[in-house]
Amino acid sequence: MNINLSDVLSSVGNSMDTEVNVSALEAEYFSEKLKVSSKAPFILNVACVSKGVIEITGEAVIKTVRPCGRCLTDVDCEYPVSIKCRVDVSKKELYIDDTSETDEISYIEDCTLDVDGLILDELFTRLPMSVLCKEDCKGICKVCGTNLNKSSCDCDQTVPDPRMAVFSDIFKDFNKEV
Repeated sequence: MNINLSDVLSSVGNSMDTEVNVSALEAEYFSEKLKVSSKAPFILNVACVSKGVIEITGEAVIKTVRPCGRCLTDVDCEYPVSIKCRVDVSKKELYIDDTSETDEISYIEDCTLDVDGLILDELFTRLPMSVLCKEDCKGICKVCGTNLNKSSCDCDQTVPDPRMAVFSDIFKDFNKEV
């Protein structure tokens, strides 16, 4: 969703509230297809605080469905997202915590704010690399792919000592000759 900022930037003190539907957001996050499942709208306030500088504020809890890092079953996750930043639209710089530190931004082009890009940038800073369906998740079998949380399998799960690999190769060759 894009918002035209020209009305807000026309004079200091102008502001606008926008209700953003985030349920349609989808993105790639470290080669994982991230699906947002929130039904509650994200209320975003954009205000012109000085010439060419806007302040963007908003809060919401974003619900996502992510695969478990061990067994790949879907896990429902909630992440609180709070946006409070100042952006110099002409320089495309983000002022962090009202300090002189700045960061480049990619979600403002000319006088247009890419709301999806803004929300995803904030969400990505809060996401862990992976999630687990439960703390003691057993994962999937490396041999047959069975979800070990739901059932067990009879596959050989022994992991050979890599230092002994030379001897196992010798024994394999010896068994072939006999």
